Amino acid sequence: MSRFVRRALVGVALGVLVYAAAVLWVDAGRVQEAMSNYTWSMVLVALALSSVNYLLRFLKWELCLGWLGVRGAGPGAAPGLTYGRSLLVYLAGLSMSVTPGKIGEVLRSYLLRETDGVPFTRTAPVVVADRLTDLVALVVLSLVGIAEHREYLPVALVTLALVFAGVVVLGSPRLCRGLLALLARLPRLRGLVARAEGLVDSSAAVLRLRALVVLSVISVAGWGLECVGYWLILHGFLGVEASLSLCTFLWATTTLIGALSFLPGGLGATEGSLAVLVARLAHGVTHPVALASTILIRACTLWYGEVVGGVALAVLIRRGQSRRQACEEPTAGSSTV
Repeated sequence: MSRFVRRALVGVALGVLVYAAAVLWVDAGRVQEAMSNYTWSMVLVALALSSVNYLLRFLKWELCLGWLGVRGAGPGAAPGLTYGRSLLVYLAGLSMSVTPGKIGEVLRSYLLRETDGVPFTRTAPVVVADRLTDLVALVVLSLVGIAEHREYLPVALVTLALVFAGVVVLGSPRLCRGLLALLARLPRLRGLVARAEGLVDSSAAVLRLRALVVLSVISVAGWGLECVGYWLILHGFLGVEASLSLCTFLWATTTLIGALSFLPGGLGATEGSLAVLVARLAHGVTHPVALASTILIRACTLWYGEVVGGVALAVLIRRGQSRRQACEEPTAGSSTV
């Protein structure tokens, strides 16, 4: 478990370095001046919207668990999995948001195996389905302003191509097994391929067309709330004028740029592109305001998720330790009789 915590801390340290460098480059004094008359209630509303987004994403997680029959009967099932524990497991995964492509959120599958004995391979494809449908949602939202900014159309097209390729290969048991058979010819990958066999059926269950449509609709609603949050964050600065459609385009497109960069949490790529674009396209946004607003919206989304995830992970670790102690105490007592 400690290695997951270390990876999260590395991501946090990287984020601090990125923001510190950006503030020093623009001038810390000018950024502080831009925020001197800021309406901080906007941050509270943005945090509330992010919280609702996390609940919507938890709904996606629960739908996938239902499609996989995790609470059913039979080997590998967890009929005793409560919604409260499932929520903690889901939120704990947010602590791995600062990983390339957020792939570290597969921590949820590891935790579910530890808490309820669900095989890792049974739920790991849920992370893939979550990320693919998030990308679809971001493309849909970016289309709000793509007609006026066609130079960013390749970003949406490349994303859709990657999503399509992932769904076709991972969502088809025949193609997926064929790919695994090819990889199995490489001696160094044979052991990994053998363990990956359990992913095939689960991938097909969560990547079928109906499931993808449902998950994508929920993702559009969730990411749409973050776009509204960014709009509110911007309007906390005096003299700023930016339409909701522009903010939706900016937040969705720059988040896609961060995702395609495959940098941990899109760090640097998302912030850099967002700060440059908002200063260019929004009225009344100076470079210090652009940087300050970028830091604030990332604090209300990415870093807020890291904090929530860290707290949930700590709670799960503590409960796991308490449960192990409770199991050991009777054994220790019986040996003294």
